[in-house]
Amino acid sequence: MAVTNMWAVKGSVSSVVKYIENPEKTTPRDMQQVMSYITDADKTEQMMYVTGINCEPEIAAKQFIQTKQLWGKEGGRVAYHGYQSFREGEVDADTAHKIGVELAQELWGDRFEVVVATHLNTGHYHNHFCLNSVSFRDGYKYHDTKEDIRRMRDVSDAICRAHGLSIESAKKIDQIKRKNYREWKDLRDGNPTLRGKVMKDIDDTIKSSRTVKEFASKMKDMGYKFILVTETGKELKHPKLLLPNSDICVRLDSLGPGYALDDFYKRVIENTVIAADPFRELEEQPSTEKINRYTRRLEKAGLSVIITYHCLQLRSCKYKRKYREYSPQLIKDIRKLERFCQLQSFCRKYMLDTPKQVEAFKEALRKRISDIANDRDEDRKQQRYWERKGVPAYANLYMLAAQEKTKQMRPLYQELRMCEEIIQTEPEIRAMTIGLVQQRANEECRRQIRNDLEKTQRKRAGWSR
Repeated sequence: MAVTNMWAVKGSVSSVVKYIENPEKTTPRDMQQVMSYITDADKTEQMMYVTGINCEPEIAAKQFIQTKQLWGKEGGRVAYHGYQSFREGEVDADTAHKIGVELAQELWGDRFEVVVATHLNTGHYHNHFCLNSVSFRDGYKYHDTKEDIRRMRDVSDAICRAHGLSIESAKKIDQIKRKNYREWKDLRDGNPTLRGKVMKDIDDTIKSSRTVKEFASKMKDMGYKFILVTETGKELKHPKLLLPNSDICVRLDSLGPGYALDDFYKRVIENTVIAADPFRELEEQPSTEKINRYTRRLEKAGLSVIITYHCLQLRSCKYKRKYREYSPQLIKDIRKLERFCQLQSFCRKYMLDTPKQVEAFKEALRKRISDIANDRDEDRKQQRYWERKGVPAYANLYMLAAQEKTKQMRPLYQELRMCEEIIQTEPEIRAMTIGLVQQRANEECRRQIRNDLEKTQRKRAGWSR
């Protein structure tokens, strides 16, 4: 299996090659640093595994500069640094270098100057590529798009397959979490990483929180700040977390699965549901007075509380098996436990406590959907207009804009359905919750009667002897 990637190199071409003398100082920054790094004699067995394509490796940096001067393109991205890494023990040095040269020749050999070097200083062999950003043939600059990265991976896979190497699926490769150099070095040296500390703080705060509001308040007290919108008020596609006493922000999606905003809501709710026992106090001292108090509270409780309590009871029924009498409706609700947890998360997220608030929120959703639908209709009109004019480029732009608005409407429709479901099921949930509390009390009474009967029978058996 070979893993590939490539990134641009910016900076001054006149920098002196010092990085390679101490490769652990930093990551390569400019063209000559990259050139020195990939052709390091200690890494490449005294330059035995360095090959130049359309250039000489010893003077490649000068040739790169001459090509740029020839076409008058000395600024911007000066070079591209790529790599191709093999699984440990899968290839020898000769095969690794041969595959790297074939890959570079196939991708860039007809237009660009490339230096290919195979590094042997780590547990697994890997190729480095230094690609001139300007073509010697036509003077056009190289632009690394997502399509180029995919083609690099596909060509690499084809060459590896021809040499009998294993191929990893593209989907699995895309799922591999890339770490920056500092984080990789901290993990290697056993030092705590920045993201590791942030994740630990989030995990500890969630464990000690019973509501989303409490979680947010504790994170704020620790110095963290969630950044959800831009300065203009536009919602961020990738929410960030500002670190304490710092101007450094960490994207939540970079922390891995379980650290998105929706995941926070879900984990806090699950933490509440798992940690709390709705019948703990009831089991300690079951009494009619306490049952009545529970019932009165549930009759007056808001939507968020009643749904939360219903989730607690259903989880108790499902995992702790406290009940013996499972009605068809109860069995149906237990199977829908996950859905009730989603409704609970929805009510907490938007602070919905009464049917009036849900209705108002539903009307606001309908207005937003209507506004977006009107804008989409305008885009579709413009699309048809430009199609009649015979300008497909503009027609495609408006078509894409209409499709994007359709995507924006889908989550709003989901929330609208959740509002309607809450309004329809709220009376049933409240009645079921109160009924379960009373049923629990009846179970406790029957259990107590059975225990007393067993004691009486044991006493009689003792007297008879």
